Amino acid sequence: MTVTVRPARLDEHAALCGLFDELDAFHRATRPDLFRPFDGPARSREQVEKWLAGPDSTVLVAADGADLVGLALLLPRPAPTFAGAVPRKVVVLDNLVVRADRRDGGIGRQLVDAAMDWARDQGASHVELGVHAVNRHALRFYQRHGFSVSVNWMMRVA
Repeated sequence: MTVTVRPARLDEHAALCGLFDELDAFHRATRPDLFRPFDGPARSREQVEKWLAGPDSTVLVAADGADLVGLALLLPRPAPTFAGAVPRKVVVLDNLVVRADRRDGGIGRQLVDAAMDWARDQGASHVELGVHAVNRHALRFYQRHGFSVSVNWMMRVA
């Protein structure tokens, strides 16, 4: 079947959690200093419902028929309060995941393209995202799709 990208539905909560679980497992494996196992669903039904209610947020899914094979979570970034900041509306591509058995088939590109379209429809001037430095595959993926490094966030254990 052909993969289509569309807004998620609340009745797909279990399938969404399966995709978030895959992303969370990757983060736990690569950054155990920041991510840990937890009880309960990957994302609560109430949280997903809030994202879907928008209007400044959404969850897009890549669907192969009734089978969800990827998702993109889009959230608003609050406007900076610094008087010297150039006014802009920013949407954050907070999570993007394609099921492991469906990667490298263009689904990630479809999700990014749909996310960009959704952000433009919301009047966004920019789409931003964060990628952990250890995730070289994601860094290359996003660079191939027009994203560039704007800020290097660094951390140090206190």
